Amino acid sequence: MSNKFRFTLIRLGIVSILALLTLQFVNFILTPTQNPLNDSYPYILAIIGFNLLSEGNILINRYLDRKTPWFFRIVPRVYKQVSLSLLWTAIVGFAMFTVLPRDTIHPNLHFRGIVLTYAFGAIFVLIFNSILFLRSFFSNWRNSLIENEKLKQEKLKSEYRVLQNQMNPHFLFNSLSVLISEIRYNPDKAEEFARKMADVYRYVLQRRDDETITLEKELKFTEKFIFLHKIRLGEAVFLENQIEPELLKSRIPPFTLQILVENALKHNRATEKEPLHINLKTDAEKMMLEVRNNRQEKKTTYSAGTGLNNLSDRYRLLSGKTIKIIETEIEFAVQIPLLD
Repeated sequence: MSNKFRFTLIRLGIVSILALLTLQFVNFILTPTQNPLNDSYPYILAIIGFNLLSEGNILINRYLDRKTPWFFRIVPRVYKQVSLSLLWTAIVGFAMFTVLPRDTIHPNLHFRGIVLTYAFGAIFVLIFNSILFLRSFFSNWRNSLIENEKLKQEKLKSEYRVLQNQMNPHFLFNSLSVLISEIRYNPDKAEEFARKMADVYRYVLQRRDDETITLEKELKFTEKFIFLHKIRLGEAVFLENQIEPELLKSRIPPFTLQILVENALKHNRATEKEPLHINLKTDAEKMMLEVRNNRQEKKTTYSAGTGLNNLSDRYRLLSGKTIKIIETEIEFAVQIPLLD
């Protein structure tokens, strides 16, 4: 026997008992000293009527769950459910008392018996519907919250993938531009640059589906990334590492350091006379990593702010945290949270 069938039998049994008790209570009110019913026929009708009311309201509730879900249309749902329940109650009540022979009850008590039984039947329907209302509402509310949370998580993951994928072609384009420059101006170094670029892009391919990565791995990748630029720029770029060793296992989104380093290289002059200093520093108390560089801006550089905007969005989607940008006349710094 399935649980659903067993539950249905239990429900029918409980409703049948309530029908018998209701009819007996009405009899007691009308004739406390005697039983006005001549046979068992009214009891059978009461059981049938109450179960029709019960099962009918369950079907109404299921129908409205499909047509007018609670979570999105509460007011129309209440109106429809109450209206259909009252209509069904009237139909069942009229049908039951139409088939009830008058000779089964004392003539003087027939009308009052109908009114009282109908009133108690309406009360039963009200209580029954209230239970259905609450059960259906909270069940649908919970399911809607679960579904909304799933949809939210999927949306965040989808947005994150889009943002992350925007970075990979951007990095490839810049790397190829540098390689072309090396082939043209430094052919002896072009082969070494190509090998290093392959190592770097292998990392990109391996980490493209990761949401976060350890700071230690990201740092090693960044050192290789800087090496590519040092082939072209020589002693014009310096990367200073002041990251506390105990924070190397902290996590950040992949390519975070690459974006910030690339941002510094893109917007600032880097020559042997005016070297670009990029400093990586952590704060264990604030669980924060700061990437700071001296400002010597290129006058011809155009920027849409895509890199930093994407990084900010990625942090927002992953953790709800934000990055902080600090600008002075001589320095530019970005502070990023370290994730657990």
